[in-house]
Amino acid sequence: MTETTLASPEVQAEAALFLALEAELIDDRRYAEWLDVVTDDFVYTVPVPVTPDSPFAPHHDPEALLLDESKESIRHLWFRRLEADMHEFAWGENPPPQFRHFVTNVRARESGDPDELLVRSNVLLMGRRQSDQPRYVTAERFDTLRRTPAGLLLARRHAVLDQTVIDFPQPRVLL
Repeated sequence: MTETTLASPEVQAEAALFLALEAELIDDRRYAEWLDVVTDDFVYTVPVPVTPDSPFAPHHDPEALLLDESKESIRHLWFRRLEADMHEFAWGENPPPQFRHFVTNVRARESGDPDELLVRSNVLLMGRRQSDQPRYVTAERFDTLRRTPAGLLLARRHAVLDQTVIDFPQPRVLL
């Protein structure tokens, strides 16, 4: 299978449904359930966006990361502040911001590993706090989905931001 060959329509639909349900868990603030749909070795990276001098250069720094997280760092550093006993001290989450993910153009490809899918998608994320105007960020995501006895799980997410200046109400958000 080549890089331009997409997986079967059934696999495409399975990947798109998984990403839609995963986004729903984040948007609905069901973080404990979200942790159940990622693998224990999950890695989440977001490279630093840049404005290249050449039209052939990437729009991100391949060596510098804005975010380099694991399942455990997200559980303990991101989601811990949202638990009931921490809510009083999490000023950035009180009142909670609202997020909405729009995941589009899902393209699934079989990988060299029969238990893994390589999935590219585009995401538009809307975020707002209280009555402020919504803010938006867009990115292309490169995900690895792993087949397990429990179904598909997210094993890796690499999100490449489209803009170099990020004006967003909450910088620690899952794209």
